[in-house]
Amino acid sequence: MSHQLPTRLVAQIVQAQFPSLAPADVVHLGEGCDSEAFEVNGQWVFRFPKRAEIERQLAAESCILSALAEQAPLPIPRFSFHGQPSPLFGRHFAGYPKLPGVPAIHFGPDSLPLLELAPALGRFLEFLHSFPIETAARCGVPEQRIEALADEVRADALDDFHLVAEIAPEASVKWRSYLEAGFAELGPARPTPVLVHNDFAAEHILYDAATQTVSGIIDWTDIALSDPAADFSGVLHWGGEPFLDTVLSSYAGHVDERSLRYARYLAACRGVADVAFGLQTQRGEYISAGLRALRLCAGSW
Repeated sequence: MSHQLPTRLVAQIVQAQFPSLAPADVVHLGEGCDSEAFEVNGQWVFRFPKRAEIERQLAAESCILSALAEQAPLPIPRFSFHGQPSPLFGRHFAGYPKLPGVPAIHFGPDSLPLLELAPALGRFLEFLHSFPIETAARCGVPEQRIEALADEVRADALDDFHLVAEIAPEASVKWRSYLEAGFAELGPARPTPVLVHNDFAAEHILYDAATQTVSGIIDWTDIALSDPAADFSGVLHWGGEPFLDTVLSSYAGHVDERSLRYARYLAACRGVADVAFGLQTQRGEYISAGLRALRLCAGSW
């Protein structure tokens, strides 16, 4: 996947709408399925949506992050620049102050003090999951049924599983068996949703190596009203059950076995997606993270 917006064009877009940033020194940071991210002048991160529905999500994200930032126990983006559609770029876009740190996916779990990071993550998830859902709904945050999410990622994982089988044939039979049979054991979702990041994985958790702390939570494009399992799955994907147990020791919300079953299943499906993304983009850190998640979450099946 090659990025579509040249940095030269991004500089023109930013300078035209925000003259105070001229001359804009632009560096391409990365690209996901929904947006491209660029660093501007070493101080700002600008996100450019790829599709119209992501543009709408960006508006909801801007609103809810402004509300969350007032009391969030960890740094989160707060949009400072709100770009308008123009002949240079036909969608709304946004920019925010760059947070310190490096996405934790660039570090192997064994090289990080995971157990020391866990309390901060537990307190953050407790804050997020207890945030008033009425406020989130007014910002346009959508509701997402966890059953529908699990069904969607299951289908995608089974479609892409041949890629996993090619690079890990020794474990692929057991892992595929879990993906095929585990869905039937999930059961009904909880009746009351909470506010979730919905992509709470290592690539969206910033780590400051100098202070050995979590320095920010980024990329809130998928924020939703859903089951807390959606966020627990990212913790499992990263460090497995011992890590999740330590995170939850600093989390006062109610956690039941059903949520944990969903979290484990979602994490395994995401593992397949990460392998596919890593192969497509030649990003070895995603391949490693995906295989690790499958070992942690589907390996005991």
